[in-house]
Formats: sequence, structure tokens, C-alpha cells
Amino acid sequence: MKFDSSAIPILPTEQELNELNDLLLSSTELFKIYATLERHPRITPAPKAVELFTSCREQLHQDIVLLDKQLETLLTLARGRTSSEKKVGETQAVFAQGDDSGGQFQLPLIPDVEPTDIKQSVFEIMRQAFHTEDIFSDQLNSCLLSAQGRKHLKLELQIKMIILSADQRNSLLEERYGFARTKNALFQGLRRQTTRFLSALSGESRPDIDR
Repeated sequence: MKFDSSAIPILPTEQELNELNDLLLSSTELFKIYATLERHPRITPAPKAVELFTSCREQLHQDIVLLDKQLETLLTLARGRTSSEKKVGETQAVFAQGDDSGGQFQLPLIPDVEPTDIKQSVFEIMRQAFHTEDIFSDQLNSCLLSAQGRKHLKLELQIKMIILSADQRNSLLEERYGFARTKNALFQGLRRQTTRFLSALSGESRPDIDR
């Protein structure tokens, strides 16, 4: 039987509580982004794109539930520290309400036609998604170091699992929407044109690529 150091009642630091809270906020923001893209009018005609964003949304929902339980556990250990519990507890209650509704967070309304506002295009939404994914990755690594330092084995293992799933998600997204990562307008255009050309050669329709 392996020794589980997470069973030791080590009081969490305020930094740990804040790190988990930040992870919850970022993962929920990503959940909303991918749920939005999943039903975007430029995405719905592309089954492979819908499948990709559905997978992202479902994985993030699992991560949110896991992180929510870990935060609840650490808050229980920190009951004697009212200030920390009050600071993070309000956010905790919000996520608990989200779980009761089956993970159906409130999503922004999307018009039936492609909006003229570039910020509502698939390209811009994906660029924001990649930016948030990078922030989420940094937060995960910081939280992992913190868990290792305080010997919270269960949290450490769960963070590692989330990191692996996030890396896989990023790999799949980059394969299809990697052109949205760069800020170079010329490269973006060339990348999109190349993707369309290769898709046409393979006989695949790509209405999900923002034009």
C-alpha cells in the first residue's frame, strides 16, 4: 500500500488557495470559449471541428469538477483561517452552482450569421483561447510546484493529469487552428491559405476556417 502524504492535515497556505482559485477561473473561461465555438455558426457545418470543441469542453468540465473538489478540501483544512476562506469561498460557491446545473455555464449569445465584428470571428476567438491556454499552463505549473513543496501528493498527481490533458488539447487545437497563435498578420494569412489548400486537396470542406 502506497503512502499518501495528502492525508496529512497540512494547513494550506493562502498562495495555494489563490493558485487553485486562479486555475478554476481559467479553466471555466476556457470551458465557456470552447462551448461557444462548439455552436458557432461557422463551426457547426464542420463535424470534425464540432467534435474537437466538444472534446475540449468535456475535458475542461472534468478538470473544473476535480479542481473544485480540491479547493473544497483545502478550504476545509483552512477553516480556522477565516480571511483566506472568505476570499476564495465566494468563488467556490459560484463553481458549485455551475456543477448543480450539470456544467451548463451561461454562454454569450451568438448571431445566426457571421458577425461583422472581428472579435466575434472564429479566428479571434481561437487567438483568445490560445492566450488563455498559455496562462492556464503557467498556472498549472506553479500550482504543481506548490503541491510538491508542501507534499500534497493527491493534488500533485491530479495537477499532473490536468497538465497532460491540457498538452493533448493544445496539440489538437494547434493542428487545426495553429495559425491563430501568431501575431504576424502575413504569416496568419499564409497559414490559413495553406490549410485551405491542403484541405481542398484531401477533399475536406473547412467552413470552420475563418475567411
